[in-house]
Amino acid sequence: MKMNKKFKVLVYGGASISLLASLLAGCGTSNNNGSSNINSSNNGQASDSSSNNAAASNSATTEDKTDHLTFWAYYPDQNKVDSPGVTALAKKFNAEIELVPTSGDTYKEDVNLKIASGNIPDWIKEPAPTDYMKFVDQGVVAEIPQEMIEKYMPKYVEWIKRFIDKDDPFKYVRVNGKIYGLPGIWDIGIDGQQLGFREDWLKKVGINKIPETIEEEEAALTKFRNDDPDGNGKKDTYGLTATAESLDMMFSSVFGAYDAYPGIFREKDGKIVRGEIEPGAKQALTTLNRWYANGLIDPEFVVNKGNNFEDKMLTGKAGAADYYWWVYYPGNAFLGGETWYDKLHKVDPNFKWLTEGGIKGPEGKFGISQSSPNNASGLMFGKQLADDPEKLGKYLQIFEATQFEPEFYELLNFGVKGTHWQLNEHGVVEYIAPYDNEDERKKLGIAGGYSMAGSFNDYDFQTSYTADKDLRPIAQEARAKGVKVYDILNAYQKPLYNENKDQLTQFTLQSYIDFITGKKPIDDFDKFVEDWNKMGGDKVMAEAQQVYDQNK
Repeated sequence: MKMNKKFKVLVYGGASISLLASLLAGCGTSNNNGSSNINSSNNGQASDSSSNNAAASNSATTEDKTDHLTFWAYYPDQNKVDSPGVTALAKKFNAEIELVPTSGDTYKEDVNLKIASGNIPDWIKEPAPTDYMKFVDQGVVAEIPQEMIEKYMPKYVEWIKRFIDKDDPFKYVRVNGKIYGLPGIWDIGIDGQQLGFREDWLKKVGINKIPETIEEEEAALTKFRNDDPDGNGKKDTYGLTATAESLDMMFSSVFGAYDAYPGIFREKDGKIVRGEIEPGAKQALTTLNRWYANGLIDPEFVVNKGNNFEDKMLTGKAGAADYYWWVYYPGNAFLGGETWYDKLHKVDPNFKWLTEGGIKGPEGKFGISQSSPNNASGLMFGKQLADDPEKLGKYLQIFEATQFEPEFYELLNFGVKGTHWQLNEHGVVEYIAPYDNEDERKKLGIAGGYSMAGSFNDYDFQTSYTADKDLRPIAQEARAKGVKVYDILNAYQKPLYNENKDQLTQFTLQSYIDFITGKKPIDDFDKFVEDWNKMGGDKVMAEAQQVYDQNK
């Protein structure tokens, strides 16, 4: 849908609405969503009711003027302007709320058409870094004063301090000293990738602990290949599998053992380095080439993509892989849903995975490439809001309330507690009939998917609704194993890199595949580095160093 097709039903904050009355009867508000610190007394657990006291944290709400606020509706069939959550927001913030249909496929076009027609959206969700700068240069977005963010979004500020920088969490979104965006974070991405092993296979081949060094891993992979860990009497298992879809994820734990991380920029002794051309990469490729020649690596890693990569793990074709740690554990220990663990447990209840943050190389180094904490530019606001700080303040308060306060988070995503849902004996959201039917929830607008509650995801808080309270320690312990190694220049503008990255990435991927499979001798690595630089890599590295020096 295009943005000129709008929902015409509006909710007025001052209106008397029977649904709102029934919603708020016996329900107050809540003042903590668990965003700032998982160890604080109120954080990381669901509220006992949808309504303790959100008013305290939003005491600055202006009641004098009813503002017309617009929010994108990515799921028009389930985002309802008269839903319990949207109705409560309109009441609380004295607002007339309009939901504007869009989709993931058309959103960028919708925004650009709006801007081109002079009807700049009030807010823009997660523009690409190049678009971020374009909007700033075109003068179509408003500066967001830091004092306003700190005043109206204190929980959000504490959250980004945890994952970006405790002293300056806005450093990636400043342009000439001014803030034009609210940084977005995928907070579980910075330590999400881990190396997983089939523990039942390890025990079957006589190994009683997870491998910790590259030598121990090689020994385990050799046994996975040769000692029939699945017990079917056939030599049809491999030690390690991967996918060649992404340079930074392909056998990352092996590269990390040699302190090389292809696909990302890192700093060493004041100099910016790129893992794919470091000496450690040659060592890692030498190891991988040996493993491949010895049959330890799934030979189809070259063509593996998401689904068949998963199939290799679920059908017992390989016993180890780098992937997100939560797939190796029960879904009800974290975000709910069915994970690799749950799927495989149905087939073989005796299996188990073990995970670790990487495998130690000859110098004790280890790690896996992760997502940058600032992997999105977050939210920007149209320039018209610079002249209407009261309206801007309401937007800020709503983004805070819907993502960091239980009252509004619950109303938008689950509905009214006690009417539409309850917490079961495991501390997990359980819908009350007939709302256990998703179609019924969509009719009422309590099936989630609202844009105002989908920009800043604090998983410590959100999993307090999805994870079995007795299993939450499993997820906490697993996550703690992750090593935070990521691209430190991800958020900065790098025109030369953007111009050359596709060519360099494809060249590197193909060269690495050839080195691993033996199509090219490892001795050609130096020639690869030389060619990489000639293809524009030298300019990319010079630019990266300049960006680092200007922003350190």
